[in-house]
Amino acid sequence: MAVVGGGIAGQSAASVLSAAGALVTVFDKAQGAGGRLATRREGACQWDVGAQYFTVRDPVLRALMVGLAAEGAVAPWEARVGTLGPDGFVPETGHETRYVGTPRMGALVAALGSGATVYGIDVREVAPRGPVLTLKDRHGEHFGPYDSVVVATPAGTAVPLLAVAPALGNAAAMVETAPCWALMLAFAAPLDPGFDAATVDPTVAGGALAWIARDGSKPGRSAQGGDQWVVHAAPGWSRTHAEASPAEVAAELLDAFRAALGTGRGPVVAISHFWPEAQTLQPAGVPHLLDVRQAIGACGDWCLGARIEAAFLSGRSLGEAMAARLGLAQAA
Repeated sequence: MAVVGGGIAGQSAASVLSAAGALVTVFDKAQGAGGRLATRREGACQWDVGAQYFTVRDPVLRALMVGLAAEGAVAPWEARVGTLGPDGFVPETGHETRYVGTPRMGALVAALGSGATVYGIDVREVAPRGPVLTLKDRHGEHFGPYDSVVVATPAGTAVPLLAVAPALGNAAAMVETAPCWALMLAFAAPLDPGFDAATVDPTVAGGALAWIARDGSKPGRSAQGGDQWVVHAAPGWSRTHAEASPAEVAAELLDAFRAALGTGRGPVVAISHFWPEAQTLQPAGVPHLLDVRQAIGACGDWCLGARIEAAFLSGRSLGEAMAARLGLAQAA
């Protein structure tokens, strides 16, 4: 069977299906594991440009984290976190444990992975061929046939892939998401504004910023690339600037970052990245989507909500449902 999308949801589904006895191939358009748990490298610099951390409430995932922490794939992020408002930084008073992948967020995806993952394949179409399904990439190359397909991409990307199952495609199309511009900064000397990460109040820096974090404060990160920071723009600002050039966005967000921190320091590196579907605003409201007749399904954080754990639970749910549909033995 095939899984399209090698992020948390896809690898979670693949892991369940592999454990149940399926021969799984995971396709991902990127060049490495991660999905939105992505890491950007530039020389000696490294940034978690997408998801910044994750929390755990589900008992199965919590037990998995214990094992992954023992293996060194994840670790708690003990950071000075709070809110940056018009009167300065206010530390949080309590929080769930924040976990990060080590030495980068994508380590969590790699640890969950099961079955062969083929990177650099941008699947654009799922098509029926008699009782089976085939995949076609953006170059027109075909893959398969497969007895079943899991679509584990962002909702907007999933819609055309689910054309073979219109009811599923319509459900994915109803999901509301928000974009996000991310800015990666590196400074030659450390900045210390008195915090490691902060949610930014809309009254600060013209409402352009939503999140600021010192990437180097996370466990397992190297300081070789200098003092590295990640900035996430607010959803409204990102939507307004969706068509702006990366250079324009980098300049504007850098100005907002300086204003928020009250510093005139200039970075040695400033790179922006656009996430078209960074956050789920209105999820599908179901753990997964599945067409049992054609054995095609979809999963992702957009099914349940905007959390990494939601992606894991959605992938696991679809994996179990697909295994039952295919008559595979459920792993304990």
